[in-house]
Amino acid sequence: MVVLVWKIIASALFISGGLAVLVSAVGMLRVRDAVSRVNSLGPATAVGVPFIIIGALIHEHVTSGVGWMDWVKVVISVTASLIVSSVASNTLGRAAYRSGARLDPRTDPNELAGR
Repeated sequence: MVVLVWKIIASALFISGGLAVLVSAVGMLRVRDAVSRVNSLGPATAVGVPFIIIGALIHEHVTSGVGWMDWVKVVISVTASLIVSSVASNTLGRAAYRSGARLDPRTDPNELAGR
C-alpha cells in the first residue's frame, strides 16, 4: 500500500512537471517579443525540471532503492537548476534587449531603456 502511494506521488510529480513544461512551450508560442519568450521559460525551469527530477528519485527509490549519493545528486541538481535558470533567464533577456530585438509596445515598465 505504501509503495502504491509513493508511485502515485512520483506520477503526480512527473505529470505536474510535464504540464509546467507544456505551459511554458505554449507561452513561448503566444508571446510577442524575445524578452517575454525568455520569461516564459520560468515555469519549465523553476517548476517542471525540479518536479521531474524529484519524481525520478521517488520512482527509483520505490523500484530499486537509492543510496545517499543519489540524494546528494538530486539536491545538487535541483539547486543548480534553480540557480542556473534564473541567471540564464536574466542574461538571455538582457542580451535580447541589448541586441535591438523588437519589444512589444505594451512592455511596461521598460527599466532598461534608460541605460
